[in-house]
Amino acid sequence: MRLRYRLLLLGTLIMMVFQLRANAVQLTLEMKIDRFITHRMTTQHIPGLALAITHENQVMYVKGYGKANTRQLVTPQTQFPVASLSKSFTAIAVLQLVEAGQIDLDAPVKQYLPDFTLADTKTADQITIRHLLNHISGLSDFGFSEAFLPQPTTHAERVESLHNARPVAAPGTQFHYFNPNYDVLARVVEVVSGQSFAEYLRSCIFTPLQMSETFHATTMAEALQRGDRMATGHLMAFAIPFAAQELSGYLGGNAGAISTAEDMAKYLILHSNEGRFEDKQLLTSDNMALMHTPPPQINSPYAMGWFVTTENGRKILQHNGILSTFYTDVTVLPNEKYGIALLYSISGSSLIAFALPQIKTGLIQLLTDGTLPPDGFSINLWGISLAVLTVIGVALAVRSLLYFSQWKRTIHTTPKWQIFLSIAWMFFPFVIVLVMPWLVGMMSDRIFNYQQLFRAMPDVILWLGLCAGLGSINGTIRLIACASNRQS
Repeated sequence: MRLRYRLLLLGTLIMMVFQLRANAVQLTLEMKIDRFITHRMTTQHIPGLALAITHENQVMYVKGYGKANTRQLVTPQTQFPVASLSKSFTAIAVLQLVEAGQIDLDAPVKQYLPDFTLADTKTADQITIRHLLNHISGLSDFGFSEAFLPQPTTHAERVESLHNARPVAAPGTQFHYFNPNYDVLARVVEVVSGQSFAEYLRSCIFTPLQMSETFHATTMAEALQRGDRMATGHLMAFAIPFAAQELSGYLGGNAGAISTAEDMAKYLILHSNEGRFEDKQLLTSDNMALMHTPPPQINSPYAMGWFVTTENGRKILQHNGILSTFYTDVTVLPNEKYGIALLYSISGSSLIAFALPQIKTGLIQLLTDGTLPPDGFSINLWGISLAVLTVIGVALAVRSLLYFSQWKRTIHTTPKWQIFLSIAWMFFPFVIVLVMPWLVGMMSDRIFNYQQLFRAMPDVILWLGLCAGLGSINGTIRLIACASNRQS
């Protein structure tokens, strides 16, 4: 009898040791994550961030960092616009209606929206629901520059505005990331379901997933009005963040979801578990797999609301969301069953290009092999470099103005081609600023207006703007001097 009790006691002690060891390992990982995020926020000057990490059907980590506004800290319940990540919610809504037999993926859009048309009516007749989901509709910012057009206020108005859109390719032949594709899908959901798009998302996605602080807003004005826990967004110039209100305008089916880290954890679980959350199956495993698979007929990384890539031999589902003052980065590792959601209260081209991807890849490294990644590019280097370039550009332009009288005396002895070449060079920064939306478009396949560009890169635009303004003054007075010299 005593031997039995001793064995029972020994077994209990062994189980306690293993449990304590497991807790210690988990605590170590949490500490690594916490230290990593805190360090990167400091070095990259990030004012606020919310993080959710899931594994299989469990929430591993959820925490807020930094300030939500002047009075409150970021918490797991702080609301952020998730911008283009909203497309994945729209895709789920469409696929749910496909499962219900109310939508056929390969049916023309006009079957559900008879008023849907384009500048090319024949192409409009060929565009299907699947084409919109995969961004292979043949529409692009280069055929419909929405950033330069009046903003709609409803999904129906967005569909109507596309009447003037010019296709750039035949449907199903090329990938072009085009926000209005998902706005049209939102309108399809409304017409087919008989509900507003926001109400459909609430009743069929947010409520089943217990995403109690998540909602959909058609416009940013509505989002700011309804988001009582919304973080304050920030711009960044010369590596210095400063608070700014988000641009007003239409968000639609492509960018209208507002969520929290706590709620996004539940959404990650859905995508890591073949469309299942707790006892609810929101999509069949086949349709979830379809949502995560790019179209086979063309070389495209885009599935339905997700980019699908391979990094270091690892399949990754990911999508970011970019507004002028907010940024979202969401990743799912389907084979390892991890999910990561990063919600930032700041945006900016330099951060998105250099700093923020390091945080995502660092977390992936921590989760998959437990090691801390080394420090990478610091946003300070970018800020200092731009500041130096701005000072040099202004100094050279001012110097040229001060030496105008001396330059004027050399007109008679300098070859004309050399004079006009030097004057033309002074207008070069102005030309760059003038064509910048199209230059950015050529590199990104997206068209942005000047206000969007300024908010994305205030330091770059300030540098180019000062050089363009001073250069144009320099060039103009020299052209006047040349004209006066010719008349005399």
